[in-house]
Amino acid sequence: MAEEKGTQQGGLISGFLGGGLMGVAAGLLMSKPAAAAPPELKLDYLIELLEALVQGNAIIIEWLAKINAAQGVPGEPGEPGEPGVEITVITPWKAREPETIFNQAIRSAGAFFSDRMVNWTEGKRLLLKTESSLDQAVQLQAFGNVDDTRNLATNIGGPVVCPANGNASIGMAWGDWQPYIGMQITAALAPTVGMLTIRAVIQE
Repeated sequence: MAEEKGTQQGGLISGFLGGGLMGVAAGLLMSKPAAAAPPELKLDYLIELLEALVQGNAIIIEWLAKINAAQGVPGEPGEPGEPGVEITVITPWKAREPETIFNQAIRSAGAFFSDRMVNWTEGKRLLLKTESSLDQAVQLQAFGNVDDTRNLATNIGGPVVCPANGNASIGMAWGDWQPYIGMQITAALAPTVGMLTIRAVIQE
């Protein structure tokens, strides 16, 4: 019943717009063809047309207020302090499945780089999670680039320490965005056991 009523109301409004408001505008232009009129009269025609449109809008607002009143909703649509038509759009942020970008048993001191760059071209936020079973701490530095390469990349934020047999996270948001993200791992002392794994999760 409610759906049928809404359909009828929509039909009434559509019919009014098509047969009433548009009819006024069309009738005005047909009775006074602006193409053949001198320039000073064309402006008068446009003013008359705008006045007709304003009057039509007032009638539409009045109709909507009556529809709201019939549904038990007081006030005109959009009137301050009064309820009107409320539209809610929900756009949930969803996380992709974690992807591994580094998984190695480091056994020497030095700098290492993620096996590949994370494609962040269509994401909102990014989390880089490091899990270590190494017996030495390592330093992590995220970097970004406009291309899918670490050549000429720039650092994002400062370094983060991942302790021995520990874990660390680097979260990046709006201000940190770059199309491609990678990670540099620096080991000051050579680990003798364990693995280092870095996974990336993109929220879109």
